[in-house]
Amino acid sequence: MPDPDPPGEPPGEPPAPADAASESGSQHPAASGSVDVRFSDPELHQAPAGQPERRKRAQTMPVAVAIKVGAKVGAKVVHAADAIGDKVVQASDSIAGRVGESLSHLPVVPRTRRGRVMARSVILSFLLVFSWIAVIVGLQLRHARAPDFRPLAESILVALRDGQAREVYRDASIRFQEVVLEETFVAQMADMNRTLGPFQEISAVLSTEINRGPGGRTGRVDARLEYLSGSTKGSMAFRWETGRWKMLGIFVDVPKDVAPPTQEQREARVQGPEQELRAAAQQILEASAREDIDAIWNQAALGFQQSIALHNLRQVEADRRQVLGPFRRILHVTSARQNPKRTGASLQLLIEFEKATITGSFEFTKIDDAWKLTFFKLVLPLPRVPE
Repeated sequence: MPDPDPPGEPPGEPPAPADAASESGSQHPAASGSVDVRFSDPELHQAPAGQPERRKRAQTMPVAVAIKVGAKVGAKVVHAADAIGDKVVQASDSIAGRVGESLSHLPVVPRTRRGRVMARSVILSFLLVFSWIAVIVGLQLRHARAPDFRPLAESILVALRDGQAREVYRDASIRFQEVVLEETFVAQMADMNRTLGPFQEISAVLSTEINRGPGGRTGRVDARLEYLSGSTKGSMAFRWETGRWKMLGIFVDVPKDVAPPTQEQREARVQGPEQELRAAAQQILEASAREDIDAIWNQAALGFQQSIALHNLRQVEADRRQVLGPFRRILHVTSARQNPKRTGASLQLLIEFEKATITGSFEFTKIDDAWKLTFFKLVLPLPRVPE
């Protein structure tokens, strides 16, 4: 009875002879010291005999395909890099050529003496111009900035609105007081308030300037003013005195839609009480005729008493009496005016004395409903030329 087939061998195949390896001259792997490396799945079975080349070719094909694909990709990458490098080189050559061409056209200093002189002159001219510009800019930066006159101008306009024209006049510049009388200023400001209405605010400052001259340091501000009647323009001048700015002048434009008062209306507003003022002047002249100078000085206002001492007034009246003689009468009232507030008045008279007929001026202020003397002047006649 024959033996069954050994496991692992295909059925029906005869076993290989034991001495086949020795006959072919090959050795066992363990005897030669080599190591078998399997490139296929370990679960695959050994290829049948007679098919060793087909199995080897099938195992090495994926490696060859990968090598070919890698070679193609590398060739494309090298080609793209060469193209980019060529473009960069061409661009750099173009830029370098343009820069070199521009530099070749730059002006150079001529080699002749005349050319060198002209080149130096041009450079010196530029240096001088730049130096002057730097000096001018430096001086402008060092120049003091114009002060802000807006708060001061607004406070003055508010005071004029509130009827404090006398206080504004007394706090004004000495130059302003030399050219404008107090009564005139008070009357003008009252007339302005009646024409434009109460002052409200300064809506905008149009310009500000500072000047220096023989008269000292002065400033001016132009502004847009808001009154109850509407908007208008005005300007105010200042002068630096005693360490601060003082008013030097004021101007306010009357809008076209606001009708200014007529001359008759103005005269009617300033028309003074002629009879009251004439009676006050008559009393003073009669006291002078009686040589009662103390009564004139004692009944006058404080401003008159401060302007002239009593003994000086006695001397003046004695000299005047010697030239004119005793007082006789008032011939005519030339003018009788008062301020809009009716607190001050002036009187112009034609007066007859024993030796001459002259004009006289009197100014009064109203204190406790009585007219008090503040100023009076008698124009003496000129001496006659001897025959």
